[in-house]
Amino acid sequence: MKHSISTRKELTILKIEEDVFDFRHGSAFKEIIDSLVIHENSKNLIIDFSLVKAIDSCGISSMLLAHQLANQSHGLAIFVSLCQQIKDLLKLTNLDKQLYIFSSINEVMTLIEPAMKGKRGPRGKAATPAYEAVDELCEELDLIAEHDLHDDTLDVALVDPDEITGQAELSDPPAVKEPGIKKRGRPKKS
Repeated sequence: MKHSISTRKELTILKIEEDVFDFRHGSAFKEIIDSLVIHENSKNLIIDFSLVKAIDSCGISSMLLAHQLANQSHGLAIFVSLCQQIKDLLKLTNLDKQLYIFSSINEVMTLIEPAMKGKRGPRGKAATPAYEAVDELCEELDLIAEHDLHDDTLDVALVDPDEITGQAELSDPPAVKEPGIKKRGRPKKS
């Protein structure tokens, strides 16, 4: 399988340089994805299909394989520049909702650039991921055992019934309209 590999801002771009992506290229594609994700530790892949005009079921399964391998390494497989025939085929199989599909590499770069800037905090220190902060918080909390809760403490009334009936007396009486005066604007909803 003819292809080229380049890197751009911590993203590995794999460009497939074939007209037809079919069963002949499945094993070679799998080896390339394996070497990029596992051996070269490229978590985020952009796979460029700009030269591919047709695809078969083996090509679709290769796309799914790339998606799964990238997810297992906590990364992404992003597919760009798909022709209309491939887009229609993926839509027919509902894979367009599962795979990350974009129209161009520049669109991906535009979306990723703000995330790359926010990746580092002040003074070059890496920001703590949100899930680590939640884990630390959960470790500090003491959980109340279920047998410590008693039913008699849950039956206490939170609002005094006398307070509920007293609120009707506090409301303002309805305003009396003066005859002959016409107000402008929208009428107030009652």
